[in-house]
Amino acid sequence: MWRDEILLNPKLGCCWALILVLVLTGCGAGEGAAAPTAGVDLASDPFPTAGDAPGWAPDGSVRTFDEETLFDLVNGQAEAFFAYGFERVVVRRYDGANEGAIQIEVWQLATPADAYGLFTANTAGAPAEGIGNDGDADPGRRLTFWQSRYFVNVRAFQETDNADLETFARFISSALPGGGERPALMGCLPTDGLVERGALFFHEEISIQNDLWLGGENLLGLGPETDGVLARYGNEEALVRLLLIEYPDAESASAARTALQDSSSTIDSHLVTADTNVNLLAAIFGLMDKEAARALVEEALK
Repeated sequence: MWRDEILLNPKLGCCWALILVLVLTGCGAGEGAAAPTAGVDLASDPFPTAGDAPGWAPDGSVRTFDEETLFDLVNGQAEAFFAYGFERVVVRRYDGANEGAIQIEVWQLATPADAYGLFTANTAGAPAEGIGNDGDADPGRRLTFWQSRYFVNVRAFQETDNADLETFARFISSALPGGGERPALMGCLPTDGLVERGALFFHEEISIQNDLWLGGENLLGLGPETDGVLARYGNEEALVRLLLIEYPDAESASAARTALQDSSSTIDSHLVTADTNVNLLAAIFGLMDKEAARALVEEALK
């Protein structure tokens, strides 16, 4: 997966919205799409000094990458980050007393929703409680979290004491602006059978291609103006995926459903059923009883 190659090989219903808003706009309105929070000086403010992280010392200066130079950092995979409103990333490395090394990446995205989305594309471990929003850890190897419009990745080049990773992560979290709400679309996911940390929030097809291949031709008309979530249900023996997308209007959602149904025999994913409700499209992929799949779709769309 692109996210593994770049980041150290890591990998209900809408009951809180007014019914009228649900009918008119689906589940998409929420703080996750709010204007960006005031920024912070990423060139210096977020990073600890040697005294803030005992046993570790900065190795070189802070490196900053923007849209023009990001390809140098991520081996040509910048488009995957541009899909989440990438603005810049700052990187700093620290050396430890036992020849270990830790690298910190602070990614600044356009909105909190984008930061959350990039985070969901990089979860592969266990919860890291109390660190930023939704901290995720591969103990001793990596720790990630999102906060405001920032996604943070703390990773070790060799296995390291997990307490050291947490020290760095907590320092960075305290230096960044707080807050950030999950995109409201996430609240539309039925909770029964949902795999924990198994939902990926996205805007464009490139973000889900490694999990759900739809032909690579943007069959569903996705772009920066669409919000989507690809969620896993069941278990490893019987795993299905729910695709839920919010479009700017009902016509776009209906056109996407028709395109998906017409191409179901040619795409490399088993479509069970698909339906729309105003500007929301929901579809089930995998091996699932059609009646159960329809019930899951209906619950996501209501």
